Amino acid sequence: MLLILVFLVQCSVAMAQTLTPEQLRTDFIRFQTALNEAHPAPYQYTPKATFDSLFTATEALLNRPMTQQAFYKTMLPLLVALKDGHVKWIPAGQDEHYPFHTGKLFPLKLYVVENRAWVVGNYGAETIPNGAELTRINGKDVADIIQELLPNMTFADGHTVNGKYEDLNQFFAGYYATFIAAPDVHEVQYRAENEVKTISFSSVTLARIKAYNEKHKPAKQRPFRLALIDKGTTAVMTIERFWDDKKEQDYRAFLKESFRELKEKQVQNLVLDLRNNEGGDEKYGVTLYQYLAKKPFRYYDHIRVRQKKSYSFSAWTPAIYRKFKWLVVRKRGDGYFFTKQPGLKIQKPKRDAFQGKLLVLVNGLSFSVTSELAARMHADQRAVFVGQETGGGYAGDNSGIFTVTQLPNSKIDLGIGMFGFRMANLPNNLKPGQGIIPDHTVVPTVDDVLTDNDRAMKQALELLQNTSAPATRIISTH
Repeated sequence: MLLILVFLVQCSVAMAQTLTPEQLRTDFIRFQTALNEAHPAPYQYTPKATFDSLFTATEALLNRPMTQQAFYKTMLPLLVALKDGHVKWIPAGQDEHYPFHTGKLFPLKLYVVENRAWVVGNYGAETIPNGAELTRINGKDVADIIQELLPNMTFADGHTVNGKYEDLNQFFAGYYATFIAAPDVHEVQYRAENEVKTISFSSVTLARIKAYNEKHKPAKQRPFRLALIDKGTTAVMTIERFWDDKKEQDYRAFLKESFRELKEKQVQNLVLDLRNNEGGDEKYGVTLYQYLAKKPFRYYDHIRVRQKKSYSFSAWTPAIYRKFKWLVVRKRGDGYFFTKQPGLKIQKPKRDAFQGKLLVLVNGLSFSVTSELAARMHADQRAVFVGQETGGGYAGDNSGIFTVTQLPNSKIDLGIGMFGFRMANLPNNLKPGQGIIPDHTVVPTVDDVLTDNDRAMKQALELLQNTSAPATRIISTH
């Protein structure tokens, strides 16, 4: 308990104190060193020359005293340039999405689509009708606010943006307080029933937001579910995450029993719902595809790591990796590669693998392991996709195990995914930095959100009823 108290006191002091230019440069060097030694692909989307210029420009800004928040914001362009949705940048001891000003937060829950935002909930006592469109916040157009926030957000692989929009839908109040303002009172202009009104709201606390979210969270269900519909001709399988707690539900047992049932009952169509699944353990994605593939496949092409030797800076990495990296990391050509992953070898379909028509639902929160699986299915022309572009990248991601270092003066934790997963047999026409783009794009409206109308699922089922709907696409591959 004493150690915890000391840690919290240190974090509080770091947030309150002003950091000197010397302290800032020390933390900057730690940050730069960590990226250079730990990140598997820092120049995947931003050329090294551009990155070097950005480092130089950022370092030049550290010539004056700064608060922790100012330093946090100053360094963010470097993180955004990585275009790596797994990277972590969190003031020690703070909530990742509410790192500052947790007592003066925006009091409305919003649904954001491109440059527009609608009210879907009220955290405070005052009320604006759900479904009203916000037009201005504290004198600034909502469209301008959204465009100011997006460049400061990191939850996106490559050039994807849907993960950022999903983050705004969940954590708008935190982003607004961190990057724009945290006033005691927020003045809001909104449009409802063709009438424009202005109202002022008191700010709310993070505790109030969390209490609201707890009260309004969906009824708890098992994370892995299978339902048969349409007189047993179609099944809907929902996978909420790629990890399990065997006291709650056994993932492998669920897959084994489910696909045996699909085969025994001769189910013809399967809708696989991977929306809002932010990932988990890589081997869980490989295992699921063994139940979906029609022929042997390679899942990953390679898994790159930055180096094999110990880091020159103080950092945490899993003890088991430190102990066995000499056995599992190999040098090939000009790089280092992690070699002990089942997805690197040819995988065979399971005996009860599903052979029918497959439709897959994805959205901006389909990320990490989920986007890897979606990429494999898409590249192999195994499924038709419905929904929104994934937040995870098509070509792969940087995740697996993490290196975490705390910058010594600002007390900000930098977390870097150490494994650069790259998918095998990618399409020739793949655009750099794209996610998995659905064959049928469905963007929920605010009315859909408020009434729980699942238009993407309805679209998928309608496609199955249309016998002319294709089961796969024609694409060129390497």
